[in-house]
Amino acid sequence: SADATQKAQALVTATAILDDQRWIGTAVSDSQNLSFPRDGEYFDPRVGASVILSAVPTRILTAVYELASHLLNNDNIQDDTGTVDSMSIGAISLTTIRKANLIPGIVKRAIRPLLDVGGNYSWWRAN
Repeated sequence: SADATQKAQALVTATAILDDQRWIGTAVSDSQNLSFPRDGEYFDPRVGASVILSAVPTRILTAVYELASHLLNNDNIQDDTGTVDSMSIGAISLTTIRKANLIPGIVKRAIRPLLDVGGNYSWWRAN
């Protein structure tokens, strides 16, 4: 139900949030405004092999769209003015109230293979 302006704003905000992550590889150009496109490679569990970055991966585009949708469907999610531990309205009482995560699980799963975790991506097995 969002209008075109709200959708555009959500896409810009989602892009900015994801752009702040630590990504594998290096930016293609030192003059580009965003983290992608990048040079490098990553292991994609969907294909079971290493993938060379040559453009903006579909995983990133999907993550931006999903995060934009999440922002549109969760008003004030970026507002951090405080939290509520409990709330009562008549006979109804709620405790341990948690606000929605800024980056939902579906986005985290999409970008996980592209994140720089600061370690070695290889594994070994002792026999």
